[in-house]
Amino acid sequence: MADNKITSGSAQAGDGAGFEMDRKWGTIAMIISATGMGLVPLFSRWGTRTDMFDGTAGLNAGDSVGALMAVGRMTMGFVFFVALLFITHKVGVFKKLKVTPAIILGGVMIGLSLACYVTATLLTSVANSVLFIYTGPVLCILFARIFRKEPMSVLQWVCLGAVVVGTLFGNNIVGFDETGAFTISFSLEMSTPDYPQKGIGDIFGLLSGLFYGLSMFFNGYRKDADTTARGVWNFLAAALAALVVTLAMNFMGESGIVPSNWALNLHLTPFNWIGAVLLWIFSGAVALGFLLVAGRNLPAADYGTIAYWEVPVALFIGLVIFGEALTINTIIGGILIIGGGAIPAIKGIIEGAKHEKEVEIRENLSARLEEEARKEDLDLR
Repeated sequence: MADNKITSGSAQAGDGAGFEMDRKWGTIAMIISATGMGLVPLFSRWGTRTDMFDGTAGLNAGDSVGALMAVGRMTMGFVFFVALLFITHKVGVFKKLKVTPAIILGGVMIGLSLACYVTATLLTSVANSVLFIYTGPVLCILFARIFRKEPMSVLQWVCLGAVVVGTLFGNNIVGFDETGAFTISFSLEMSTPDYPQKGIGDIFGLLSGLFYGLSMFFNGYRKDADTTARGVWNFLAAALAALVVTLAMNFMGESGIVPSNWALNLHLTPFNWIGAVLLWIFSGAVALGFLLVAGRNLPAADYGTIAYWEVPVALFIGLVIFGEALTINTIIGGILIIGGGAIPAIKGIIEGAKHEKEVEIRENLSARLEEEARKEDLDLR
């Protein structure tokens, strides 16, 4: 990282016209967002399962309920940002905002990503769902490097490499077998006793990663746009995109194109609805709102790397709440991911504090010099 605050280039280039990114604030926002996102497996299973702690008991709905939960998350975010428009008196700013494809596509992609991700948390393990979605930031960073020419320091490359290797360990693509031998395997199980539809869940997880990366990439454009005004359009587009996924899955299930369990067939209990509402609030409006703030205040490299904090949060939920055992490979992967994500975060906060201190010193020095100059003028008179 360079200075804590960076003045972006032209809006045409996608970096905002004269906008000054605040990396310290962006780092804090990204950590809050990633923590809220990490709670998705907890609330999604609470909101849909017949037995919250036993996936084999099934869901109180069809498989498309995961996408429906994402619709609720996006809609809650939309309502939150509309309210924020009026509270902060930014209705005029919203009306003047020039809506571009980047703003709409950023919302569409996050809607598609979260519809696929919530579905994955219901069909496969927490570890697989959260680690597959984090192929996304890798794509985001590469897209930003190629198309926006954003620079990356040696430290950022090292941290990115660490989280990529950690993801491979977490998914057992590389790692150690029962005998302790190091192996590389690309064979993925399609079904297990605990997760009969594991293969389908893994596919949804990979799709969520692709769409997540595209969302992060598009959110890097139009940094000149006000966060609140942009958030309204982002969440509206996201809610509609997730709704399209829900309707498409339901249609395919009802028409026989895919197994009938894809049809919505909603019969949630009051206990389920409590979990659903918590999902919409904490993993919806709160997490995704801070995600937009982070996207506006961080370069893609920092934004993408710090986002990996969601992984250890979700793995902790899987271990403690759902009893999903951590293997040596998962532990190694978690350490690499936490390290790769935490180092830029800590560095950003330290540099932010240093920058603020330097600004304070400059302001005090400037005030002192002005005072001395005034005294000299009085003496001369």
